[in-house]
Amino acid sequence: MPPQPLTATTIETPVDAPEQTSPVVVRVKILVDSAGNVKKIEPLPPAQPPFDDYVVAAARNFKFKPASFKGKNVAVEITFSHTFLPKPKLVLAPSKPGGPIIDAILRGKLVEKGTRVPVAGATVNVEVAGERYTGEADLRGRFRLAGPAGDAVVTVHAAGYRKFMQREKLQSRQELAIAYYVERERYDPYEILVFAEKKREEISRITLRGPEIRQVPGTFGDPFRVIQALPGVSSIVSLLPFPVVRGASPGSTGYMVDGTRVPLLYHLLAGPSVIHPEFIDEVQFYPGMAPVLYGGYSAGVVDGRTRRAFKDEKVVDFDVNMLQAGAFVRHPVPGIDATATVAGRLGYPGTMISLATDQVSLSYWDYQLRLDGGTPRNGWTIFAFGAADTVETPAPGTPPDTVDPPLEPSLRLAFNRLDLRYQHADGKVEHNARVVAGNDQSLAGTTSIETWLVEPQWRTRYKPTPELELLVGAEGSFRYLLSKDATATTGGPQVDLFGEDLSKQYLASALAEALWRPTPRWLVRPGVRVDWRHDGTTAATGVDPRLTLRYHLLSLDLPKDATTTGGDRAVWLKGGVGVFHQPPRFFLPLPGLDVMPLRFGLLRSIQSSLGVEIPVASSVGLNVEAYYNDMDPVVFDLQTNAQSVINSGPNVLPGTVPDQSSNQTSAAQRAIDRLFAPQKGRAYGIEMLLRRQSRTGVYGWIAYTLSRSERQQLDGTFAPYDYDRTHLLNVVAGMPLPRNWDIGVRFQYQSGKPATTTAGFNTARTDGYMRIDVRIDKRAVWNKWLFDFYVDLTNISLLPEEVSPGNSIRYVLPTVGVRGRL
Repeated sequence: MPPQPLTATTIETPVDAPEQTSPVVVRVKILVDSAGNVKKIEPLPPAQPPFDDYVVAAARNFKFKPASFKGKNVAVEITFSHTFLPKPKLVLAPSKPGGPIIDAILRGKLVEKGTRVPVAGATVNVEVAGERYTGEADLRGRFRLAGPAGDAVVTVHAAGYRKFMQREKLQSRQELAIAYYVERERYDPYEILVFAEKKREEISRITLRGPEIRQVPGTFGDPFRVIQALPGVSSIVSLLPFPVVRGASPGSTGYMVDGTRVPLLYHLLAGPSVIHPEFIDEVQFYPGMAPVLYGGYSAGVVDGRTRRAFKDEKVVDFDVNMLQAGAFVRHPVPGIDATATVAGRLGYPGTMISLATDQVSLSYWDYQLRLDGGTPRNGWTIFAFGAADTVETPAPGTPPDTVDPPLEPSLRLAFNRLDLRYQHADGKVEHNARVVAGNDQSLAGTTSIETWLVEPQWRTRYKPTPELELLVGAEGSFRYLLSKDATATTGGPQVDLFGEDLSKQYLASALAEALWRPTPRWLVRPGVRVDWRHDGTTAATGVDPRLTLRYHLLSLDLPKDATTTGGDRAVWLKGGVGVFHQPPRFFLPLPGLDVMPLRFGLLRSIQSSLGVEIPVASSVGLNVEAYYNDMDPVVFDLQTNAQSVINSGPNVLPGTVPDQSSNQTSAAQRAIDRLFAPQKGRAYGIEMLLRRQSRTGVYGWIAYTLSRSERQQLDGTFAPYDYDRTHLLNVVAGMPLPRNWDIGVRFQYQSGKPATTTAGFNTARTDGYMRIDVRIDKRAVWNKWLFDFYVDLTNISLLPEEVSPGNSIRYVLPTVGVRGRL
């Protein structure tokens, strides 16, 4: 909740103020600390001397009820505006007999046109018969003015808003109640509240919010796709959203929603994510050194964080484009002290595909239902979400030349989750309990695999002193798998994979960590995680100790307005080392079929990193980090390159049956052997991120990575990994333009992948590729609605991409849509 004023915020115009011919609007940024005191005041452009000084002097005496976030008082920056009006020609309250009788009342509320957000601190003028009466709206946009009866001209002045004028008829001894919709000079549907004094706890986390996750070109407005524009992330093929994070197979990176694993993140494996973008408040990306809260993955972690709905929050949002339509509705539920949120999307890419072929059709849908009750410190949440994707092809037995053949599902991927949460805080102790239940389904042809699961979780935080915070927790999981073949006449539901029954899988985990600040300059974060797994045949235990350190080296003497977001002028050194285990997985996990037999052993990586964070200029920060990851063993690695051009053959997925010809069989067998055989791997490099964060101005970043990922061969030497890319460069920029236009540009370059030639395995490389994406947004206001019309063009320059030696593709993907918000 934002801070609430405890003292009057009206400012009188000094007697010696210069003469004015028009209203003067002064805007200042006020830092309110966690006790409600004003700590810093900064005038905002344009400068309005000497009126800036009047506002700064008055604001020093303001007193506030502190802002709160997740039940705790926090420091926060707010923008305060005041309008100085020209001195009226006539006195406001006639003193001589025979003057107008003040017996009419104008009462109302000022709200922002298109968003219905209260317009706080605006100045309201009422002019009747040449006399002017003034008042000021409070933080909720409410005002009340007394004046004489008659025809009145009402004007509203507020910083950042267009001048508002309305004619009213005031009646004697009556009160007129109205609501005025004031139009902003510029609209930004992704505005966020930035809290001051942000504490740094991780060494490798990158957090994105607002337009950084919804307006980056080439991502179709999808928060999770933005990850591919960050340091350390390369791709298999640019169109596929499966990242290779620091040289690890895509199956080694976990995708989460509020810390819960999502079995199918992208519709149809390459489309938009399965969670409505409005649910995602921020995306936290750990390319390495994730805290012990995250287990089961040996590379990176991508966590889409949602937020609790406010008690009185009301939102109606829809989005329609060429491939899908979606809606998001949030509204308080009377009687139970809760707020409900309903969202969903329906995809119809099959409509576009039908223009090119009648042999295949694609469709998808997703849903989210959420109920938030109580308070952030003592509250509960019920969150249900799920998705389904379907690929339809001609029914078996249909002649290949049949026009408009009957289609039936040949591939279906689906999942459902029910997430129950309860949080209770009492003084220095905070408890979090959670149970997730769900169902996963995968259908391919006549074979289906279904999983039922339940995952309990408990965590307790204890902060005995301001310098020490302790966390302990326990997690569990039980998964029951069923398999069915529609053509089989015998057999049961047992899931037999590579000769083992995987119908029941168990997980028990315990974790503990501390956040310790022995001095104001040091942050020490030790932790350990223990995971015990059993798949009915084999048991395996992983012990993951982790340690991260941060050291405040110095504070730069930057201008007072040239600090990074949050006001941090500190230079931080950071480093860490940790162990990460995960069960063997398919390199592209599918719902219900994402874990391989434990007899292949747990995958392990030992990660280490060292870096520095430097504030550079106004809202600009530089992060440089070097890393080294030792991977031993690596199993079920994504491998597509042949070991030799002489014996090259097909590379197959685990469990497929190769062609029975001798050459095909031997080549396919070698590919399977490579998947099953444990390997050693290593990855190392240096990452750089130069980033500008802004709520209202230009934002973006330059991300560069110089890296190497290798796998050990049978002769003991190391060769480049099939998807190793030496150079990765992403340049992202978003710029607000006048009249509510926005433009965004993204430039991407990735150097070539290794290729096998007559000189040996992965001794050459394909050509690198470049891609330029552009997005244009235009916002418009109509009554209570805010509309955003957008065009997103991926690879607008139609540059080629070499997907394999000698084989290139060219494409351009346009997306045109409109978003409305009430």
